[in-house]
Amino acid sequence: MAGSLNDILPEPISPENEAVLLDLLRRKMAVSLGLAVDLLHAMEQRFGAEAREVIREMAQNQEFEVNEEMGEPEADLRKFCEMIDRVAVGSHRWEHVLDEPDRIGYCFTRCMYAEILRELEEPELGLVMCARDGPWVKSFNTRLYFQRTKTLMEGNDACDHIFYVEG
Repeated sequence: MAGSLNDILPEPISPENEAVLLDLLRRKMAVSLGLAVDLLHAMEQRFGAEAREVIREMAQNQEFEVNEEMGEPEADLRKFCEMIDRVAVGSHRWEHVLDEPDRIGYCFTRCMYAEILRELEEPELGLVMCARDGPWVKSFNTRLYFQRTKTLMEGNDACDHIFYVEG
């Protein structure tokens, strides 16, 4: 199972030290996500239910800066997934379940965002964050696509992610 801080550190740390660091990460994430929830609730109080709809639309239509160094889709697929493997360390746990030249699949079994937002009783805000995954991969290479059928945020046992090359 990938996701340990030792996956990216130049020298291994003990399980005890990793637990301390992950607790710190979780507390920092909880403060930030708590603020996001408070802002959403304040906007809803002031502007009504439309505030939540605006946030949904914003996430769905978000544009990322386009990768100016786009290469061959299969190589960019590998680079993109290598980046995921680095940025998700600590906050996520996963297995690679598919590894083909034009398709890479993940099974995420832990997501701190989902854990915290469910505790804050705002998993929908997490789904807004999840909606960014498709546009993010497209910005990396316009011939890359993304598919997901279930999420931890919705209470499923895992998030299934498949990143693939068009065609």
